[in-house]
Amino acid sequence: AQRCLDMSVAYANERVQFGRAIGSFQAIKHKCADLMVKVESARSAAYYAACAVVEGNDAEINTVAPLAKAYCSDAYFQSAADCLQIHGGVGFTWEYDVHLYFKRAKSTESLLGDASYHREQLAQRIDL
Repeated sequence: AQRCLDMSVAYANERVQFGRAIGSFQAIKHKCADLMVKVESARSAAYYAACAVVEGNDAEINTVAPLAKAYCSDAYFQSAADCLQIHGGVGFTWEYDVHLYFKRAKSTESLLGDASYHREQLAQRIDL
């Protein structure tokens, strides 16, 4: 997700449309800002889950781990999708690695469980 953010910001600053960088347009600025919030929130969720593991608090791990997995899964897929949107059609070409991150995000959902799967795990663990 961090790499998708980095690629999006770099591309938004270098791609010129209508005589100015596309990063100067409000829609792209907001998309990049939302991307940053998703990345930082996912990082915080992962750090919190890691701290729970280090402390050895099993009760907290049982709730925090699926929560972090669900949020990070969503954040990664959405970051890859937003990165693809910012890059436009060139994002699916071999010149840029954007398509690889999008494919990896989708395959990771299939292999490791998507956000709804992890939310269901969390709901079962807290008896909802």
